[in-house]
Amino acid sequence: MAGSDPNPVATLIDSFVAAPAGGLEEAYQRLVGALWRPGDPTELALPAVPHLVACLDQVDELRQGHLSILLGLLAGGENPAAGGKLNSAVRAGLDRYLALWRRAPKGLGLSLALQYLVAHFPDDRRRVLAVADELGLEFDDRARLDRALLRFDPNDPEPNIGRVFPYPAAWEMDESERAHDRAQIKTLNAEQIEAQWHKDTTSVLAFTGAKAYWAVRNGAPTPIEPDSLAPRYPDPPEADIEIFRRHEAAFRCPRCGGGLAFESGFARCAGCAEKYPIMQGMLYFTAPDGDAGLQSQLLKIPTMSHFIEATARPNFKRLCGFTWDGPVSAAFEAKRIAELVRPAEGPVLDLCAGPGGFTMALAQAVGHQRVIALDMLPTMLASLRDRLPEVPAVVTNARVLPFGDDTLGAVMCWNGPHAFLYEDTAPIFAEIGRCLRPGGTFTIYSFRNSEDPIYRHFLASIHLPQAEQGLEMYDLDEFKGWLDQAGLVVREESSIGLAFFIRAEKRAPGERA
Repeated sequence: MAGSDPNPVATLIDSFVAAPAGGLEEAYQRLVGALWRPGDPTELALPAVPHLVACLDQVDELRQGHLSILLGLLAGGENPAAGGKLNSAVRAGLDRYLALWRRAPKGLGLSLALQYLVAHFPDDRRRVLAVADELGLEFDDRARLDRALLRFDPNDPEPNIGRVFPYPAAWEMDESERAHDRAQIKTLNAEQIEAQWHKDTTSVLAFTGAKAYWAVRNGAPTPIEPDSLAPRYPDPPEADIEIFRRHEAAFRCPRCGGGLAFESGFARCAGCAEKYPIMQGMLYFTAPDGDAGLQSQLLKIPTMSHFIEATARPNFKRLCGFTWDGPVSAAFEAKRIAELVRPAEGPVLDLCAGPGGFTMALAQAVGHQRVIALDMLPTMLASLRDRLPEVPAVVTNARVLPFGDDTLGAVMCWNGPHAFLYEDTAPIFAEIGRCLRPGGTFTIYSFRNSEDPIYRHFLASIHLPQAEQGLEMYDLDEFKGWLDQAGLVVREESSIGLAFFIRAEKRAPGERA
C-alpha cells in the first residue's frame, strides 16, 4: 500500500487516507495540488497513479469518490507530448472501476464520480456502456456518457457538433431547424469542425465532473425541474403603438441621443431623423446578429426559447451556482424579484430578458405597464412578446442603452450579468447607472467564481455560445467595485452557493460612495 512507500506522494496519499472528517477536504486539496494544476498533471502524477488505484480497495466510500474524481482529472489532463502514458496508466485500473461502479449506490457521489472517471476511456466504449445499461443511469447522464466515449470521425458527412449542453439528447429540433444546423456546419472547415468536436467532448466531461464533485461532497443531486415553459413555436402579436408611447419620455436615439417619436411600425429620431423598425412589438435598434459562428447561430432557431427555459437554464444555474440540490427554484426566484426590485418613478427595464420567464415575475411585482424588456436576440424576445403582449421589447446590445439620463425607475438583470464578462462589464454598469433615476434600483442575480480550483476548472472547461473559450464568473469584490464606479450603492446582498443576489441603488446627487 502507499504507506510503505517513502516518497512524498505516498505521504500525501497516506495523509488523505488517514484524515479525520474535519480535515478530509484540506488533505484532498493538498494531494490534488501535488499531482494536478488546473488542466495539467504534474511530474508526480504518473508514478502516483498505481498508488491511487490501489487505495480504492482500502478506503471508505467518501474517499473512493474523491479519488475517482482525481483519477478522472489526471486521465483528462494528458499532455499530448506525454504520448498518452498518463491516460493509459489510469485506464489500467478499468476493471477495478467497473466493479466498484456496479456496487456503488446509484445516483450518489461515488457512482457519479466513477461515471466521470470511466467517461475518459473511449477505447473501452462498449464495456463502459454495457455497465451503464446494467445500472440504468438517468437519461441525461447516459446521454453525456455516450457522447464522451465517442471518437471524432473526420469522414462523418454530418457530424453532430455544438449541441451537448446540458446533454446531447436534450436538443429536440425539428427538421427545418436541423437543416439550418447542417447548413451552418457546412460553413466550417475541417479544422473548425474537429476543434468544435473536442470542445464538445471537454464540455460533457466537465459537466459530468462538476455534478459528481458536488455529489461527492454533498449527496445526491435532486431532479431538474423546468423554470417555466416558453411556447415552443412563439407567435408574438403585433402591438398597439401605445405600449411604446407610454415610455416615450425615456427613450433616446442610440446614435445621436435625440428623443424618439413612435408611429405605427417605427420610431423616428427627432435629432438625426433615423428610423427604427417596430415589428411584433419589438423595436429594433440593432439588426439581428450576423455572427456566423455555429454556437451563436444555434441561439437563433425558433425553439431555443423553449429549450432554454425548460432545460438549459435550470441546468446552467445549478452548474454555475454549485447548487445541484436545486434551492434556487423558479418560485424562489419570483419571490426574490418581488422582494428586491424597488423602483423609483419611471419605467422598469428587464435587461437580458431572454424568453421572458422572469419578466413575468417582474411584471407581476411592479405592473406590466411599467416594464420594458431588452435582449440582443429577437428569437428570445418573440417568446416574451407571445407571453406578455402588453410589454414592449427592444432588440439591442446593453453597451449603449437607448434611454436618456435619469429616466429609468429600475433595472433588473436576472441570471444575465455573466454574459457581460465577454463584453466588458464596467462600461455596461456605467450605462445602467447613467439611465437610472437617483434612488432607482439595479437588481442582479449572477454567479461568482469558485475558490475551489477543481470546480473552477470544470466551469472553465464548458463551452457555450456566450463563452466559447470556457465559462468564467465574477470576482465579487471587483463586481461591486464596478457598481460603485457606476454610482450605485449595494443596499442588499445575499448568496446561495456561488449564486449571489444584489439590490443596488443609484446615489442621490452629492451622496458619498
